[in-house]
Amino acid sequence: DYEEMLADICEEDRAAYARVLEAASRDVRTGSIDYRMNVAAAGEEPVYVWYRTIYRSIVGDNGQIIRIIGRSYDVSSDRRIQEELSEEAKRDPLTRLYIKVAASGEVERILKSEPEKQHVLFLIDIDNFKQANDLHGHIFGDYCIREFVERLKKFCREDDIIGRIGGDEFVVFGTISDEEGARRKAARLCQKLDTICEDSGSCWKMSVSVGIALAPQHGRSFAMLYEKADKALYEAKKRGKNNCV
Repeated sequence: DYEEMLADICEEDRAAYARVLEAASRDVRTGSIDYRMNVAAAGEEPVYVWYRTIYRSIVGDNGQIIRIIGRSYDVSSDRRIQEELSEEAKRDPLTRLYIKVAASGEVERILKSEPEKQHVLFLIDIDNFKQANDLHGHIFGDYCIREFVERLKKFCREDDIIGRIGGDEFVVFGTISDEEGARRKAARLCQKLDTICEDSGSCWKMSVSVGIALAPQHGRSFAMLYEKADKALYEAKKRGKNNCV
């Protein structure tokens, strides 16, 4: 029964599946569609598996479409590989943090889903990072970046969005109680990341400057918050670095 079969398709995919069948009933078509189908027994918790159906319209002697035939395949493993590759493309190879486009997408998603909450975006720049590369080489520079990220992750909450948006520039986005709380957190972040990096005989003092932007006060999009935080970061650098504005 068509209605029973449709009910077994994941709700998010059901409308698209129905549209494909309706279109193939009106016009002669050949194609394929991926969807999630519940394979659990009746009365049990749904278990959805990815299927791909290859279909075509069949025309009768009168020139009218009389039925649609198709063959379905379990493509769960293909979909897992696609999802893993998609997730891999969102990550910076050295740090495993989100790249800029992925971080901005996550920020936009949260801003839209939680408009009633207060959020903060920290734009963090490692002070004088070029000096570490120039004096000790890029291998040591990469070591310093990894040390920085390890400390940053320990400082942040599990649900904070962390991204590497440039060579030595990073963002952290999350909820905050108020503006004063955001400034206190930024000051603690500066203290936490003021450290000495040492590896294989090389030594370099690391510090950071932080620009602060608040949502909704300074904007309701990543672009607006980034612009505000970038201006604040520039001011922090002008004041002597290793501080927050």
